[in-house]
Amino acid sequence: MEDRNHRIEIWLKSKTIDFSSLKTNVRTNIGAEALLLNKKGPKKAVPSSSKGIQTRQEVIARAVKIAAQEGLGALSIGRLAKELRMSKSGLFIHFGSKEALELAVIERAELYFYDHIVVPIEQEGREGIERVWYLCEAWLDLVENEILSGGYFFTGAFFTCAWQGGPIPRQVRQFARDWIDTLAAALKQARRQNEVAETIDAEDTAFELNSMLIGAQWSRLMTHTDHTNARSAILAKLHSVASEQIPGHAFLSVKAWTAYLKRRGR
Repeated sequence: MEDRNHRIEIWLKSKTIDFSSLKTNVRTNIGAEALLLNKKGPKKAVPSSSKGIQTRQEVIARAVKIAAQEGLGALSIGRLAKELRMSKSGLFIHFGSKEALELAVIERAELYFYDHIVVPIEQEGREGIERVWYLCEAWLDLVENEILSGGYFFTGAFFTCAWQGGPIPRQVRQFARDWIDTLAAALKQARRQNEVAETIDAEDTAFELNSMLIGAQWSRLMTHTDHTNARSAILAKLHSVASEQIPGHAFLSVKAWTAYLKRRGR
C-alpha cells in the first residue's frame, strides 16, 4: 500500500496538483478514486467498511472494462448490477449517481495509464530526448498490449464528450491537457539539456507527437498490425528536432536508436 500511495503521489505531482492539499479518508482505500477526485464534481457515496471498499473496487474494475470496449455511454447502474449479480439499490449505495460512477471509472483509467507510462519512466530516471521517446513508446505499448482492452480509453472518451459541459467532459479534457503538458515538459527538459534544438517549440511538437500517436491507434484498429511504422515515424520526428549533440547515425532505425540509448545509459 505504501508503494502504491507513493506512485500515486508521483502522478499527482506530474499533474501539478498540490498533493498536500487533498484530504483523503484512509477507510476508503486511499487510491485513485479518492486522490484524483475532481473537487468540483459530485459527492460520492463511498461505504467505509472493508467489504464495501472491495465491492466498490470490483464494480469500478468491471465498469472500466465495459467503458474501454464500448465507451462511457454503455455504462449503467442496471447493467452493472445485472453483470455483478447485485441489486440496483445495493450498487447505487457505492456511488450515489451514474455521474459519480463515470468519474470513478475515468479516475481508475487514469491510474492504469499513469502506472504503465509515467511510473516506469520516473523509476528508471529517463531524461531529455530519451524521456520523450519512452513516453511515446509506452503509449504505443499501452495500446498494443490492451492495458485498457478494446480501444484506447481516453481517445474514445475525448472524441465523444470533450465538447460537452459538466464534470465528466471537464475531467477528460484535463487528462488530455495533462498528457500534452507531459510531452511538452519532456521536450523542454531535452531542450535545456541541448538535446533538442533551441528553436523548437515544445508545445507544438508535443501536439505533433500526440497526433502521430492517435494516428497510430487508428491504423492499428484498421489493420490489426503492430506499431512498427509509428515508431519509425516518431523517431523521424525526433531526428528533425534533435540538436547536433545527438549523433545522426542513432536515427537510422528504431534498432539503431534503441542501441544508442542503451549505450549512453551505461
